Amino acid sequence: MDFLLEIGCEEIPAGFIEPALRFMSAGFARRISEARLGSHDAVKQRTMGTPRRLVLFANELPERQADLDELLIGPRVEAAFDADGKPTRACEGFARSKGVDPAQLTVFETAKGRAVGLQHLVTGKPTLDILPGLLEGLLIELSFPKSMRWGDGSNRFARPVHWIVALLDNQVVPFSFMGVDSNRVSRGHRFVSPEAFEIESPGAYESQLSERQVVVDHEKRRHNLQEAARAAVEEINGKLVEDAALEEENTFLTEKALPLLGRFDERFLNLPREVLIVAMRNHQRYFSVEKADGSLANAFVAVANTPVEDQAVIRHGFERVLVARLSDAEFFFETDKKTRPEDLFLRLGEMVFQASLGNYLEKSQRIGKLALMISGKLGLAKDEPEFDERVSQACKLSKTDLLTEMVGEFPELQGIMGEVYASHAGYDGRVARAVREHYLPRFHADAIPASDEGALVALADRLDTLAGCFGVGLKPTAAADPYGLRRQCLGVIAILQGKSYHLSLDWMLRQAVELNREKVHAARLSDARERERKKAARKKRQAVKIDEIEPFEDDLIHELHEFFRGRLRQRLLEDEGAKSDLVDAVLAAGMDDVLDTRDRLRSLGRFFNRSAFEDLAVAFKRVANIIKDFDGTELKPELLSEPEEEKLYKVYLATAPEFEKMIKARDVDGSLDLLARELRGPVDRFFDKVLVNDPDDPVRQANRKALLSMIEKLFGCIADFTRLQLKGSN
Repeated sequence: MDFLLEIGCEEIPAGFIEPALRFMSAGFARRISEARLGSHDAVKQRTMGTPRRLVLFANELPERQADLDELLIGPRVEAAFDADGKPTRACEGFARSKGVDPAQLTVFETAKGRAVGLQHLVTGKPTLDILPGLLEGLLIELSFPKSMRWGDGSNRFARPVHWIVALLDNQVVPFSFMGVDSNRVSRGHRFVSPEAFEIESPGAYESQLSERQVVVDHEKRRHNLQEAARAAVEEINGKLVEDAALEEENTFLTEKALPLLGRFDERFLNLPREVLIVAMRNHQRYFSVEKADGSLANAFVAVANTPVEDQAVIRHGFERVLVARLSDAEFFFETDKKTRPEDLFLRLGEMVFQASLGNYLEKSQRIGKLALMISGKLGLAKDEPEFDERVSQACKLSKTDLLTEMVGEFPELQGIMGEVYASHAGYDGRVARAVREHYLPRFHADAIPASDEGALVALADRLDTLAGCFGVGLKPTAAADPYGLRRQCLGVIAILQGKSYHLSLDWMLRQAVELNREKVHAARLSDARERERKKAARKKRQAVKIDEIEPFEDDLIHELHEFFRGRLRQRLLEDEGAKSDLVDAVLAAGMDDVLDTRDRLRSLGRFFNRSAFEDLAVAFKRVANIIKDFDGTELKPELLSEPEEEKLYKVYLATAPEFEKMIKARDVDGSLDLLARELRGPVDRFFDKVLVNDPDDPVRQANRKALLSMIEKLFGCIADFTRLQLKGSN
């Protein structure tokens, strides 16, 4: 049987539609399976959507539920029958609840012992009887980023619901949702064909809507948009600036996408490329057009939703609106160029970054200090003294474009306009590029700064924000992260790994915390005084004067470490595709050098698939388990008496220097090979022949554990092998 569900609404925001369709598809598949109406594979379904409708279509639904032969278990035998073997009240009550006589009950073996019960055949209900409740539950669970209330205030949905079509073959599936009863009446295009009409059958649905100027299948609508837009720009020998996100947005803004080519005055091409694209894309949803040489053409493609006889009228409207935006941008650009970026630097003191952490002038100064510290650690200015000067200039200019007219109107251009204005003012191109790059990466898989100058400013900016926000209690929660601290943290990790910077995370966090210490201390002291004032008010007594608070730096750094640990774990799981136990084992061995942590994981992953891995991991686990309560007594070689422990000590002495040399050179692959080759055999023989926990000789027992502790430290440089899930282990 064919099934059709259409929820007709007022215009739903474009970004809400595809997630809602995915939810509907998954929820419907789950519910029909639970209702015994077929598996996800057996029932073919697809979803479609426009701004005015969410649609679910399914084929091959069965006429009725599958029958269910279920086992109903009642009380245990000892509770079901008395000493004379007669049914107890518990047994009779169970039989009565199932509509049978106690004599019809049978004894079954269950996981909890012998109990009475019966096999019961549940006859499947017709699909038409099951669907109403199923659909109502599905739609009640449907959620959106933002919902509306209307009517008496009890309804919540993306937009008010106006009609519902629900058909199983030619029959209406009767149910109500948001006060609207289902039927077979739909609507065409709002302006071209607004009249109500009846859907003949699920199979006729698309063609009937097509006749009324609605392309309900969004994939078909997207394809039509692409083809028509490309055909339009070919008329002027141009090509579209590819933008998949804009394609999707326009697809879900329309019920029948009608791309139109428009033009604008060539003088606007004097504006920076990014300004033109943002003005067209973000504000008007227009596609930009390139010439054959890759430069922008004075043309655009807009997407209309309503077919009209005279397209020139619509085209003129699109052009008029864009000219107004570009004229504003032109004015802003010319105005901004009259002020040099360095003149804006001191004005950053007028712009608050965060109430407790001060203004953007103070933030820029902190960034400058931290970036130069990081540069010194990396030695980037060793062969080029001018490097640090470029970094300082980039830090100074990094936030100045926030005060420009252009960024005030087009916030998406921050950093981009900073580069443009710095270049116009005659700054070194590397300084200007660093101003733009310090906002990178903006999201997962985004590009990282290409230049070292940009990377240092980006690191310093993010570390400063993290230290300051955590310091004043602005930590992200499960529901909110207003300062984007998760993204800032992931950005630091991406830059360290992408630029191959070997830097101590602990050192960087300590510098960032120290630079924010005065602001954080003042904020925490103010909070402590406010808490004391409220406490005193509740108890009706004089508030205690608070002039100092406990040192907070170590606790703050620990919090930041744990935050980074969580984000680094997430990144390693997602980007490296590693097993969680390998990631946890590597992190447990240390994560101070983020780049080194990733490289150790990769080496361990390669070693994991080799035959030697299992034996080496088992050997290490034996070592770790036997010394887990060891207090750290120093080894005394003269107390080693058994040949196997003497041999293990000699192998350690020969292996440790080479191992440490490899670790220092970050040759993790080689160090693992070395441990497997040299230590695995002696460790196994040691455990086979030597009684470590000798109750008659506690001195030798401690000495043997000291030897094993030295072995454990070698393994522990790479990973905590006890965290690994070995084959055959639970």
